[in-house]
Amino acid sequence: MPAIHDLNIRELIPVYDTTRNADAREVLTSLMLELPGSPELIYKKQAVMKAMIHHGYYRTQLEYSKVDYSEVQTFLHRLQQVELPAAADVINRVFNYKTLRDDQYMLQGGLRQLIGLLDVADRYFSFINPAHFPDEFRRQIIIIHELFRKMQLPSWAIVARNGTFTTREIRRLIQLFRHEITASDWALFWQTFNYWEAWLSLANAAVRMNMAFAAFTGSGFELTDFYHLLVKQPVRNSICTNTTVLLLTGANMSGKSTLLKAIGCCVYLAHAGMPVPASVCRIPFYDELRAAIHLRDDLQSGYSHFMMEVQQLKQTLHMAGEGRNCFAIFDELFRGTNADDATDISLQTIQGLTTSPRGLFIISTHLHALENLLTPAPGWKALHMECVLKEGMPRFSYQLQEGWGRLKIGRIIFEQEGLPAMLGQWKSLT
Repeated sequence: MPAIHDLNIRELIPVYDTTRNADAREVLTSLMLELPGSPELIYKKQAVMKAMIHHGYYRTQLEYSKVDYSEVQTFLHRLQQVELPAAADVINRVFNYKTLRDDQYMLQGGLRQLIGLLDVADRYFSFINPAHFPDEFRRQIIIIHELFRKMQLPSWAIVARNGTFTTREIRRLIQLFRHEITASDWALFWQTFNYWEAWLSLANAAVRMNMAFAAFTGSGFELTDFYHLLVKQPVRNSICTNTTVLLLTGANMSGKSTLLKAIGCCVYLAHAGMPVPASVCRIPFYDELRAAIHLRDDLQSGYSHFMMEVQQLKQTLHMAGEGRNCFAIFDELFRGTNADDATDISLQTIQGLTTSPRGLFIISTHLHALENLLTPAPGWKALHMECVLKEGMPRFSYQLQEGWGRLKIGRIIFEQEGLPAMLGQWKSLT
C-alpha cells in the first residue's frame, strides 16, 4: 500500500469529474485510486482514454437527466422482482403486485422513462466504434450494441413518445425487460454505461487542461511544466534528473511544500494511469510511493514528531533494502529534533541514500549547514525555490532553480509583522 495520505489524492477527483450520476462518479473514483502493478497494466488504462481523445469521443457527452437515471434504476430494480403469471389477465394481475404498488400510472410512466433513457443511450452508442478500443472495453461495447438490437428501441421509442402503451405492449415490454434481458444483462449494461462516462470524463479533463500521459523509463526522471491541480494560478516548473537524491531548499513561504505535493501527485497520477498535470512525464515505474509532508505526533503509539520521522525513514529504507524501487518525499526531514542532531543525521541520511541503486528520494530542508558538509557527487542534486529581496521585502516567484537557496527571511517576516514592537510594549511599564 502506498503511504501517500499527505498528498490528499481524493481532493483531486473533482478536477477530473464531469460525470452525471453517482454510480459513474464512483467508477471514476475507483479508477483514480487504483494503482496497477506494472507499466503494461497502466498503459492499458491509458489506452481507453487515448482512444477517446484520438477519435474525438471526448467532445461528446451522454445527454440525460440525473433524475431520470436514478428513477430508471429504481424502476428496473422493482421490475426485476415481478414474476409474470401465465394467466390471460396478466396485466390486471401485474397491477396488483405490491412491488408495483397497484399503480398503473406508475407502470406506464416508468416504462416511458426507461425507454426514453435507453433510446438516448442507443443513439449515442450507435456512433461508437468498438474497434477503436482495447480488447476488454471493446467487448463490453459490442455487448451493449447487441443488447440494443435485441430491444428494438427505435420502434418502442416512437410508441413511448406517442402516448400510453396498450395492454399487449405493456405485457411485451415486461416480458422483454424481465426475462429476455436478465438481471446480469442489465448489470453489464449499466457497468459499461458508467465506465464509459468515467473514462469520458477523464479523457475530457486531459484535453481541457492539456495534461500528459506518463511514459515509464528504465532510468531518469523528467517532469516538464508540472503544477498542482488545486492551485488556482499555478506556476509551472520542470525537473530533469538522473540522481537518487534531490535536496530542496528555499526561504519560508517560497512554495517548497506545494512543490513537493505537486511532484508527488504527478508521480501518483502517473502510476494510476491518469492524465498528469504536466506537458511531459517520463519517469521510472516505482514499486513503492511514500510522502511524509504533514507528520504529527502519534499519541496512540507514544511517538513524538521526531520518532514519526525516524519511523517513516526506517520503513522507506527497509523497502529499498528489499530491492524495491522507491519514490519518497520528506518535507523538512528531522525538524522534530535540535539543529545539531538534525544536521548530523541528515548528512548521514543523504550520503546513505545516494548509494541506493534505485529510487528517487526528495528531501526539503532548512539546514543551511549541509551545503558546506556535502561534497559534490553524482548521486545528489541541490534545487531551491527562488526568492529575492526588493526594497528589503521578500518577493516569491515560486520558480524552481538549481543550486542552494541561501536567503533567510525569518527575521524579515518577524519584523514585518510588528512582533518586536509588540514584545517591547511592556518595557515602559517596568
